Amino acid sequence: MKLSKYFIPALLSPLMLVGCADYDDWSTNPGEKPATIAGYEYLNDYAPLKENLNPDAAGSFVLGAGIGESEFNQKASLFRLAAHNFDEIVAGNAMKMVSCVNAENGEMDFGGVSTFLQSAEEAGLNVYGHTLAWHSQQPVKWLNKLLKDKELDIDPDAKIEKEIYYGDFAGKDKFPYFVMGYEPTIVNGCLHSENPGSWYQYFIADGIPVPEDGNYTAIVKVKGSKEDALTLNMGWGWGSGESASGKLKVTTEWTESKVEFTGVPGKSCNLVLQPGGYDGTLDIEIVRVVRYESPAVEVLVEDYDYSYKNEAKFPWFVMGYEPTIVNGCLHSENPGSWYQYFIADHIPHPIEGDYVATVRVKASKDDLITLNMGWGWGSGESASAKLKVTTEWTEQQVRYNGIPAKDCNLVLQPGGFDGTIDIEWVKCAHVVKMNSIPLTDEEKKDTLTWAMDRWIKGMMEACEGRVKAWDVVNEAVSGGDPDAEGVYALQSMELATRGKSDAEIAKIKEENFFWQDYLGDLDYVRTAVKLARKYGPEDIKLFVNDYNLEYEWHGNDNKKLQSLIKWIERWEADGVTKIDGIGTQTHISFQADPDKQKKQEDLIKDSFKRMAATGKLVRVSELDMGYTDANGNKVTTDKMTEAMHKQMSDFYKFIVKAYFENVPAAQRYGICQWCITDAPSSSGWRPSEPVGLWKQDYSRKHTFAGFADGLSEATGKAAQ
Repeated sequence: MKLSKYFIPALLSPLMLVGCADYDDWSTNPGEKPATIAGYEYLNDYAPLKENLNPDAAGSFVLGAGIGESEFNQKASLFRLAAHNFDEIVAGNAMKMVSCVNAENGEMDFGGVSTFLQSAEEAGLNVYGHTLAWHSQQPVKWLNKLLKDKELDIDPDAKIEKEIYYGDFAGKDKFPYFVMGYEPTIVNGCLHSENPGSWYQYFIADGIPVPEDGNYTAIVKVKGSKEDALTLNMGWGWGSGESASGKLKVTTEWTESKVEFTGVPGKSCNLVLQPGGYDGTLDIEIVRVVRYESPAVEVLVEDYDYSYKNEAKFPWFVMGYEPTIVNGCLHSENPGSWYQYFIADHIPHPIEGDYVATVRVKASKDDLITLNMGWGWGSGESASAKLKVTTEWTEQQVRYNGIPAKDCNLVLQPGGFDGTIDIEWVKCAHVVKMNSIPLTDEEKKDTLTWAMDRWIKGMMEACEGRVKAWDVVNEAVSGGDPDAEGVYALQSMELATRGKSDAEIAKIKEENFFWQDYLGDLDYVRTAVKLARKYGPEDIKLFVNDYNLEYEWHGNDNKKLQSLIKWIERWEADGVTKIDGIGTQTHISFQADPDKQKKQEDLIKDSFKRMAATGKLVRVSELDMGYTDANGNKVTTDKMTEAMHKQMSDFYKFIVKAYFENVPAAQRYGICQWCITDAPSSSGWRPSEPVGLWKQDYSRKHTFAGFADGLSEATGKAAQ
């Protein structure tokens, strides 16, 4: 299985060629031909590789080679060898996105592409484009910068009001809080006191949460029979000694008077009005406590989502009248006496801070009903707030302070509410404050569509119509996670990092950018194809290129190739997207185990048949070969024997002939030899393996003969 691939030929050999067929009259410094050795001299009798084809039988077949562009541009040995032996070349890295787009700032520079195209033109070679869309070798930093959170245009002097507590007296028939002295009553939904003119005090609010340090403001909607400034005391428990006070302004009109105080975090507060010698009437309609903060955006990060639609009965602990499940909703017909019941349980609270419970609810009449947030029966840790219910379906939110690392429950306490209540679902989320906001999925998709458009347009303009064929998408299909049809999933960050260590995940994220995670499995490829056709030449040919398409996946059935073919059908199902061909990389090794080698040969023939059956062009896009011994171990070049080299030569001939035998002439795009020479130990791709048709000194190998014989025998031309 191929895990990663980077084309780095690192050819550091002398400037010489073996065999007169590799020279020509315009060679400026051919060097001296080294002395031949027994067993290799026959290679001098072969014509350059491409001349072993019978052009009448080969048709439009293209013989290609992968090239290290920097060495090729020197126009020395590699330049001459490529010109003599091939029709087309593929740049190892020069035409990949990371080579042309600055990873820090996204600036595009196609100078290397232009130089490479000019060198190819001078050598009389066409260029095949590799690659337009891929998850590897991308300007990852820049692409991630495009997806960063949007900075918000916030007035630094502005403040927003965050409500901590809300209380009113509507629906009550008596004053519910602790009183010292003259006791108020409830009149017309307001707290009403007729003050005797002697000192007394009474609570107007209790159980007010104070979640964090800072200043808080009590807002009291109040009216008096005469104007005055009355003491409002903020206390943190009777006898605690922790309190603060301020003056509450009272007028003969309804006004919202404010008193600021500093909160003691983590404790509940109460508000006590101390009229002193005020000898008049007071009416209080609403009491609120708020905190004024800078207008950073608050984002809800969902921790809990529960719906009753699949429940057969109410699943949680109930105290009092028990609700039922009706039409996928929690339904209670409240008897009008006090009771309570759980509406959610085991709600995670991963961090310290504010949480918001959202309840989709409808009732038979409007009211405010207590919702209690508790952290375990009898724990004493709880908070409560008022949940507004109406006769229409609404999504009501209640804010509270969470206790981190503890599960919470939500208990509805209707009290004396004598009507019906229906609850469809409950959600809880923690609150994150920020001065920026994440892009939506649609914004991310739009942004990356722009980036892909910019990249493909820039590349096509740099190529000036001279590159007629491209790997439009490279290595899109994973090797697992089949869907209901048995089709393997596309590559993704989730699949790439699954089961990996933190260090491995960090490296994968640093080196890869999965466009399909944002554009979607369908639009990823459709967008790349659309843009390539929009900006490329009219006769452009577009291939999807992938590896291990001749590999044994889940048996003897080329499962990955089957998945790729299914994906092509899905991509083209829009009636607009057209993919011209399939590129099969074919990074293989000769297997010294005869059973394994036979199975591999069968899979290769089968893969050609399956690709041909699609009616698409078929291209062997990155052919190279190593050697694996009978124990399954890789054999390095220095350990290779003559017999092993000749086995590889025969396997090359088999592959070339199998291609011609199983792919109809009209569908044969061609074969590209990915590694011209054996790989040095410093190579980033198959280091120290005998992957070339030439040695590192550019002398021909037995594999050259096998490839040449395959071409000549398949097309009816005797090897020269």
